[in-house]
Amino acid sequence: MNALINLLLFLLPILSSFWIAQTFNPLSSYQPLQAVDGAALYKKQLTNGNEAYLQVINLGKMHIDQITGEVDNMGLKEGKYYQGEGQYYSPFFQNKLFSEVTDEYQKLYANNVFSMINCSFFEQYQSSTQLSFPIKLNGVVITGGTSPYGPIKKPKDKYYNNIRLKTLVWDDKQAYITDYNQASGAPLNQKAVKNAIVTYRYSDHPAKVLAQNQANKYQVIGTLNKDGVKGDELLLIMTVNQATLDEAADLLRKLGVKGDIITVDGGRSTFLFNFQKGNIIVPQLSNLQENPTFRHLPHYLGFRKKSKNQVAPKISIAQPIGKVLPKKDQPYLILWRDNFDGDVSIKLYDGNKLIQNISSRTASDGVYEWTPRISVTEGYFIRISSRKDRNIFGQLQL
Repeated sequence: MNALINLLLFLLPILSSFWIAQTFNPLSSYQPLQAVDGAALYKKQLTNGNEAYLQVINLGKMHIDQITGEVDNMGLKEGKYYQGEGQYYSPFFQNKLFSEVTDEYQKLYANNVFSMINCSFFEQYQSSTQLSFPIKLNGVVITGGTSPYGPIKKPKDKYYNNIRLKTLVWDDKQAYITDYNQASGAPLNQKAVKNAIVTYRYSDHPAKVLAQNQANKYQVIGTLNKDGVKGDELLLIMTVNQATLDEAADLLRKLGVKGDIITVDGGRSTFLFNFQKGNIIVPQLSNLQENPTFRHLPHYLGFRKKSKNQVAPKISIAQPIGKVLPKKDQPYLILWRDNFDGDVSIKLYDGNKLIQNISSRTASDGVYEWTPRISVTEGYFIRISSRKDRNIFGQLQL
């Protein structure tokens, strides 16, 4: 009898968990819109005719691309958050029209594309803009951030004197959200961290802190472990069209997210694109003028399947609005987009004359920090070429 009782006591938690799993499905109130191997998009009807859109991204099967506009100005010593105020650069990135970005992304990756969202907060509403907080792109910290609403010496509101910014870090297996240290740059200063964005915990967003938690368009992000192996392999992105940040975060909590929840750029800039459904939420026109100010954004995240590419290899470089001339002994970011895994070479030319071999071999990952040791003359151009096929190249006119 004692053996039977012990067996029942052992089995009870297992049976209870199984029964709960069978009777409660947190996604049961969501309408599936698209599912591929590694990602899914759902829609949930909220009160008063509002909607929420949930993306579930499995990082073991999906790849995340960070897409920025080209550099218009390096913003030398203007970075406030990476390794101390004024210790790093904070470039002005050209704002890119959301439709142009999605078109280019689909041309590069065809049917592998799943979705795209806008991401980092930005500072200026003009042709190019600085980003609010640091970003690491494929191993390179590309901006130190300039936001006046954060833990700097003189923030615009005293609430932000001591807030703790958060970092979303991801690789090809998992993602996690952790504290950011603006004095050391951790975790972005770690070599193992290749891609990361710094942003607010949802509850520290100025819309909640300073604007009475108003309902608006928002994007909140959390991570989740569903395979039983250590590490959160799922990235959950919730996009709401009219809700408070608390309500948006609560939707993720109900799906099982237990750790930190962050928010990225929202409001009138909010953008959600899906390959099958098209533009679901698009940035709005400005109420103050006819120009589509909020439709041009500086930083996006694209999500695509890791399977082999289905289109011809290509290198894409768009010319920024103003030509930025690299300066001797000062850092300069070379940015491009491509759709192949092989290495590239980067060279500086004056017409047909080779001026400098900037890098004979570097990864085709879209970013290279160059500090020229020579004077660069207007009219030179930078050529990025595939190492496998020199006929595959892109050029940036200086």
